[in-house]
Amino acid sequence: MKTRILGISGSPRTSSNTAILIETALEAAEQEGAITEFIDLSYLDIRACKHCTDCSKTGKCTQDDDLNKVAETMKAADGIVIGSPDHFASVATPMKNLMDRTGRFLHLEGKVAAGIIVGRRSGVDLALSHLLFFLLVKEMIVPGAIHWPVGYALNAGDVRGDTEAMAMAEQVGTRVAILATNLVHNPLPWAHNERPTGQKVRFGDEWK
Repeated sequence: MKTRILGISGSPRTSSNTAILIETALEAAEQEGAITEFIDLSYLDIRACKHCTDCSKTGKCTQDDDLNKVAETMKAADGIVIGSPDHFASVATPMKNLMDRTGRFLHLEGKVAAGIIVGRRSGVDLALSHLLFFLLVKEMIVPGAIHWPVGYALNAGDVRGDTEAMAMAEQVGTRVAILATNLVHNPLPWAHNERPTGQKVRFGDEWK
């Protein structure tokens, strides 16, 4: 069985620096024998979350755009590499919409994932934390890398000059593919535990 690795660029720009790093990671994953797929959110219609919470009951978003198709592709992948430019110390709108819209219904526990941020100067650490919090709350497994998963660039294509970032992206793709392949052949027993359906603990008498 071939391992499937998905890359998602959350930049609003086409042919972005973020896309370059994600595609570099996917090329490295292919060298490990993985089947890869690349999604560029700049080409898609993914609107803001309405916070109706209907998705938690139906298992999909009620809005009629490209989100549900992307969610199904994420669910089918064994490993996912997501990336975004740093927009004012946060992720860009396309990635934020994806994160918000899939937050309540898309379950990715036990899959392997990594996040990559591209920035010019400041704010990259905060933006990276947003990606990592999303991956962790999705119960995904995040391998580390020798270099920080951050690239520095301004104009389109500039990130190719950040040789450390290019090496990082290659290593991220390699590690995600290797770990995902091992987990495909040796599934984790805890990865698909039954999800709780009751109400969450209230902040009240239980604390006394």
